[in-house]
Amino acid sequence: MGKRLLILGAGRGQVGLYKAAREMGITTIAGTMPDNNPPCIALADEVCYMNIAKPDEVSQKAKDLNLDGVATCCLDTGIAALGKTCDLLGLTGLKEESAVMCNDKAKMKKAFMRENVSTAKYFEISNEAQLNKALDELALPVIIKATDLQGSRGVYISKTREAALNGFNEAMKLTKRSYCIVEEFIEGWEFGAQAFVYKGEIFFVMPHGDSTYLSHTAVPVGHYVPLDADEDVYKQTVETVKKAIKALGLDNCAVNVDLILKDNKVYVIELTGRVGANCLPELVEINYGVEYYKMIAAMAVGDNPRDYWDKRNSYETAALAKMIFSTDRSGIIKDICYTGSDDPAVREVTFFKHKGDEIRKFVDSNDCIGQLIVTGKDMDACKQKEEQVLSMVKIELE
Repeated sequence: MGKRLLILGAGRGQVGLYKAAREMGITTIAGTMPDNNPPCIALADEVCYMNIAKPDEVSQKAKDLNLDGVATCCLDTGIAALGKTCDLLGLTGLKEESAVMCNDKAKMKKAFMRENVSTAKYFEISNEAQLNKALDELALPVIIKATDLQGSRGVYISKTREAALNGFNEAMKLTKRSYCIVEEFIEGWEFGAQAFVYKGEIFFVMPHGDSTYLSHTAVPVGHYVPLDADEDVYKQTVETVKKAIKALGLDNCAVNVDLILKDNKVYVIELTGRVGANCLPELVEINYGVEYYKMIAAMAVGDNPRDYWDKRNSYETAALAKMIFSTDRSGIIKDICYTGSDDPAVREVTFFKHKGDEIRKFVDSNDCIGQLIVTGKDMDACKQKEEQVLSMVKIELE
């Protein structure tokens, strides 16, 4: 009898995990809301309707599913529920205590400070008086952050006290919590890293570059490997990521890390116990020549992920992934297509929007139209291929 895996989330970010689990002979149960028929419903063997943002609901429903594991990827929403379910059912995965810190930027920052992880100075704030007091301690500009939102939502760079107050009010409208944080603005080069930890052993730390688009803040729209940095930055990144993983007690999980480099020093912005979104699992697969989604699924159901890791390639390949989006147009799609021919360097061109769908001028990741992944002998070759692919993406609006 095959093993049973509950996957929290059924959106486009989880497609690779469902497909990998199916190839492994694992029965997948989609944990999702009964709303708009997300793409993984068609890939799942079973569906269990649940609100993955509610740990108690998820863990109680999971008790009746005869599970061997629970997993998620590319999504923060179910992290707390995953931790609680793993603890309750004795499954391999993130512990609830660590999951709670992953899902709360204030608790995360406290853990960083306690373990002396290199990170920005911060204050937890619940009202305007606390904000003003914090601003007396922090030099402008500052960053206001909701503590429970993913990506760039609820994040505001503020160059003046008035802007900080506006950012605070906007963040508090979006958050479900009674507080947010304000932290010093470290102006530098933002990048990221992926890591994987199993039974206390960190298999790898893979630094990667991030491409951003400036909206109300810098929104990540793409990633690439290898990172174009010197050996010292690589070494700092690996050491800093390992220290941050230890600070949160992350184990038996993939890890997604946001970092920034200033004056040749690496700082942690935040991290969480799941693989990153926007094609980062695919970049890990390309970079190491490993079936990464299968590593994640195997670990979740109690198998040894090293069985996949040990089969990785001995060489690395440059790769670039990028969102496809509109910078200047909104409207209803009349036609959308990719006119390119078969090319082994073009690993993927996928559209999330189709004829009749509405697209908006890009503000955040919700406005993503599609994605592309290309490879090359180096990053210059990847960028040239990216430009070529984008030139062959045709979008006609009504």
